[in-house]
Amino acid sequence: MTGALGETSTQRAARASDTGEGPGGGSFLLEATRGHRRTLAASVGAALVWTAAISTYPLFIGRAVDAGLLDHRWRRLALYVGLIAVLGAIQALASGARRRNNGLASRRVEAELRKRFFTRLLGLDVAYHDRVNRGQLLSRVTSDLFQVQAFVASAPALVGNAFAVVAVAVILLVVSPVLGAIAVVMLPIIVLTSKRYAAAVRPALGNLQRERGQLAGVVEETISGIRAVKGFGAESLLTERLGERADAVRGEALDVVRTRATFSPYLNVVPMLELVAINWVGGYLVLHHEMTVGLLLSFNTYLVLLTGPLQSIGWFVVQFQRALVSSRRIGTIMALEAGVTDPPPGQTAHLPSGRGAIGFHGVDFTYPGAERPVLEGLDLEIDGGEVVALVGPTGSGKSTVAALIARLYDPREGVVTLDGVALRDLPLDEVRAAVGVVFEDNFLFDATIADNLRVGRESASEEELRDAIRVAGAEEIVGSLPAGIDTPIGEQGYSLSGGQRQRIALARAILAAPRVLVLDDATSAVDAAKEREILDGLRSLMGGRTIVIISHRAATVALADRVVLLEGGRVAADGTHQGLLRSSRAYRQVLGLATPGGARSSPTATAGSCRPGGAEHEERSA
Repeated sequence: MTGALGETSTQRAARASDTGEGPGGGSFLLEATRGHRRTLAASVGAALVWTAAISTYPLFIGRAVDAGLLDHRWRRLALYVGLIAVLGAIQALASGARRRNNGLASRRVEAELRKRFFTRLLGLDVAYHDRVNRGQLLSRVTSDLFQVQAFVASAPALVGNAFAVVAVAVILLVVSPVLGAIAVVMLPIIVLTSKRYAAAVRPALGNLQRERGQLAGVVEETISGIRAVKGFGAESLLTERLGERADAVRGEALDVVRTRATFSPYLNVVPMLELVAINWVGGYLVLHHEMTVGLLLSFNTYLVLLTGPLQSIGWFVVQFQRALVSSRRIGTIMALEAGVTDPPPGQTAHLPSGRGAIGFHGVDFTYPGAERPVLEGLDLEIDGGEVVALVGPTGSGKSTVAALIARLYDPREGVVTLDGVALRDLPLDEVRAAVGVVFEDNFLFDATIADNLRVGRESASEEELRDAIRVAGAEEIVGSLPAGIDTPIGEQGYSLSGGQRQRIALARAILAAPRVLVLDDATSAVDAAKEREILDGLRSLMGGRTIVIISHRAATVALADRVVLLEGGRVAADGTHQGLLRSSRAYRQVLGLATPGGARSSPTATAGSCRPGGAEHEERSA
């Protein structure tokens, strides 16, 4: 639950996940592999076969030297060489099987996590997306998920290497307890060093992932706002900001490099010390006829085999820590609870038939993190089928009312109803289908016009698309495009003008056929005559359903059946446009129709706002 002051549990969880401090890293990794454990088990099985092969052939090398070369028995030499070749083939096949299976499992895990993560993001409410850093989300979808995939892909090899170390240690102890003890005594040093390495590198990796998210945020924000950047000549400012973030990423990455450089020598020197000790003691034993040359060669081969797994421990430690940090960052968001949710089972209501009557009953609302409420005790009734205009000074709560009608947020106190049913008691799908909102700053997808329109109703026919386009006054726009409704419009629809984007977005909302249509300055870039034509078309098409218009333009407000003036989060005046012009100075001031001395503009000018021919004057006044 969110409040006006303090930090909510959701906010704390989101902040903690930026650095990988959230809970559930290891458990999330285990849960992520559910459904793919059979494939991973096959990969681990192949890794164990590979381990058995590489753990055996050094003994055959020793026998080939002792019983074949030194004793001049060519058949035995051929036998052992043949066995070594067979083991080499088994090792190659097992390695291929391991790589194939863990590749399949890891890529499937990555794809599923990406879908689940994206679905979770879509399920979180608008309040979360208002405050989240989009660069951090992009970092999770790309970098963090890749780290999880990389670890899942490497886990079977890690298991194989671990078993190889254990198997070789046992073989060495059995074959020669003295030399085996020399080899095994070094292993605790590797374990302790790896543990300290993991503890040292984890915070550095968390900071690195956070800074990468910040860098992605600057890039995403700059590209999204490229018009503002170009318009204000802010290229150098954004380049400097990007440079600061890039330097921060470099600094954190160098911390990881320094940590690795500190511990890597310890991980690399142990195998060399073992090699020196084994050959010194083993050479002494050979010279005193207590060990054969072939057996010493076998020990050297085993040490070479151990070098790779032991040196890879450092890489695996880093990879595991990266995956752990990334899993915490992903898992924390996956565990977030949306503030706006479906009602609990057994408490779900459904919309009755109706024309879209809206009620606000004692509604208080404060945006998360804000100190002052936007709405305080708002009471408002809008009858089904009414065309109502909401006006008011900036910050009076007009757009908040639109967001509450669409249930993008829930009020802190009070109830919002639709056709007599509290929105909280309705499934979100029903609310979204019943309420359509068109904002001033409309978002269009990088797709064709037809694809953008069908976001509101995927099954719409081409005839329905064209009807919606006609009512939204967008026929000329579509007709001027090379491929009509099948024309791609580019990212965010920037190949179109602002007024064209607004009309396409309006057509999208019309196509969804909601019982309530909210226009939040949705026609601000459209001329007054076209706006009147659009509203007349909406009245006809929507068959008496509710239309809520939010605007500062007198020509727009004059088209409504009823006007509600909001001030300080409450209803300050309610009536017709002409009636409020006569009775409310605050209303005239909001529309820019009050003179500095307090008198209102002439009746001729205000009356003209109701006629297409007189709208141009009022638009300039507003």
